[in-house]
Amino acid sequence: MRDLTYYLHIPYLIVKDLRGELSEEERLTLEQWLDEREDNRQLFEKIHHQKDTRQRDRIIKKLHKKSAWQRVDRATGGKRLWITCGIRYAAAVVFVISSIFFVIYLLPEKSSREIPLHSEAGINPGSIKAELILADGQHLPLDGKEGNSILSDQDGVTIRKENEGIRYESKNSDGEIAYHELRVPRGGEFPLVLEDGTEVYFNSETKFRYPVKFEESERRVFLEGEAYFKVKRDERPFSVEMGGNRIEVLGTEFNARFYPDEDKQMTTLVSGKVKFISGKDESLELSPGEQAILTSKGKLIRKSVDVNLYTAWKDGNFVFRKQRLEEVLNTLARWYDVNVFYEDVSRKEVEFTGNIKRFERFEEILYLLRMTGDTDFEVKGKNIFVKCK
Repeated sequence: MRDLTYYLHIPYLIVKDLRGELSEEERLTLEQWLDEREDNRQLFEKIHHQKDTRQRDRIIKKLHKKSAWQRVDRATGGKRLWITCGIRYAAAVVFVISSIFFVIYLLPEKSSREIPLHSEAGINPGSIKAELILADGQHLPLDGKEGNSILSDQDGVTIRKENEGIRYESKNSDGEIAYHELRVPRGGEFPLVLEDGTEVYFNSETKFRYPVKFEESERRVFLEGEAYFKVKRDERPFSVEMGGNRIEVLGTEFNARFYPDEDKQMTTLVSGKVKFISGKDESLELSPGEQAILTSKGKLIRKSVDVNLYTAWKDGNFVFRKQRLEEVLNTLARWYDVNVFYEDVSRKEVEFTGNIKRFERFEEILYLLRMTGDTDFEVKGKNIFVKCK
């Protein structure tokens, strides 16, 4: 008897086939499924000949649901496990986990930076914006308009507006090293190049404090929020301070996440090598593809992960794999600048898997989230109310 996940994987393979992206191994798996039953092949042909993407969506959703429940029936001797607001069965949760992942691939392709002119719900995606606070207290608003101009020429550095972000260029000058602070609001993101050539991309609701020039012995910065670092290789160690803990590197790419309202800190290594050091002097040295997690109870954990799940945001995507709906909505709330309220707290535990364009209209995302089965959303201005259907 095949495992349930085999059947839940079939819609994913069908969508990849529609896009011409199947590997040889995946094609073999799909062919095996087609040969199992004649109605499998008939349904496959129906999907292929369907030009309306919404109709394709509905067909594949039905296929996914049918496959899942067939396996549940067999596993339980034909006793149907109904999903209710108060009772969640393991098999039902398995269905919920994957029920909308495939739909996003059927939506028309858009540029990752395409921003809708209007959202029916009055909720638009974020944009490139930030506020720079100089050492003298001056506040400079920043946006994503491309250009090449000098924003500031003081504190021993020149700050240039370059493309969509800013770049620091050091000048030969002595004196005390000044600190600047970059603040990225909810609904914002922003790129920056530090004086040593290190590239940093910041996610929504992030504060970043840093010296305009690094000292001869070290490079140290301070982060609250989320950022992707591409550290310029240098003899001086580079460290990121996060809530009393720190990350030490020489030259590497990694994602760091520390939001005070979340119950953990995460460092995900893409390339090179980093060491995560907790405030209790416990440490983990990471290799590419590994993640260090510091829990709210002070426990330091190492995990092997798909780094794309934690870095896709900087390339214009959200990627979720079996994540609690509360975590998903927290991420979306920062980007779309909305508030989330739970009329039914059990909805927090619903698991969600999906790829979402970061500049998708919010109502499209709610359409996808509603397909988890028994969860609904009511929008009132900037407030989202989560409840059971």
